[in-house]
Amino acid sequence: MTELKHWFFVQPIIRVCIETVLMFVLWTALMLILRGKARRIAACVGFALAVVLIIAMTVWGRRSGSRCELSLIPLITFVRAKSTPVLYRSMFMNVILFMPFGLSLPFALPEKVKLKPLIAIISGFVLSVTVEATQYFRKFGECETDDVIMNTLGVAVGVMSFVIVCAVLKRRRQKKQ
Repeated sequence: MTELKHWFFVQPIIRVCIETVLMFVLWTALMLILRGKARRIAACVGFALAVVLIIAMTVWGRRSGSRCELSLIPLITFVRAKSTPVLYRSMFMNVILFMPFGLSLPFALPEKVKLKPLIAIISGFVLSVTVEATQYFRKFGECETDDVIMNTLGVAVGVMSFVIVCAVLKRRRQKKQ
């Protein structure tokens, strides 16, 4: 697991940006192509993989007791990043890590569920708080408010795929009428 974390973090930032945009576009296109049950199954698989990836990158493979810090000042990482620029990358990687959660959850929810984007964002926030609390209480590292903010932002960016797909499908239906 350590190798995966290392690989994820040391990729050239331009490559990470390109791959992120590509993932977003491909997922959005896939959700436009698939219909009904096939779309929901793909979304459920994507959601399960997203949760496993998040847990793998944030909890699994870490030793308990290695580090225990608490940072509750919102956006303090931006201040710290002025003297330690690698923190910008860390914040960006937090956004990227939670994007698949936001990409998949709204599509995985049952049709009758209303406010899917909001439910996805709140669920991502709850997962992020849970991860940070686990890191703190198990002494896995630093528990940061900024991580929760960046993770939730990642979910919100991912949810934009759902919003785009819904808008495109609505427009298609209007054209047919």
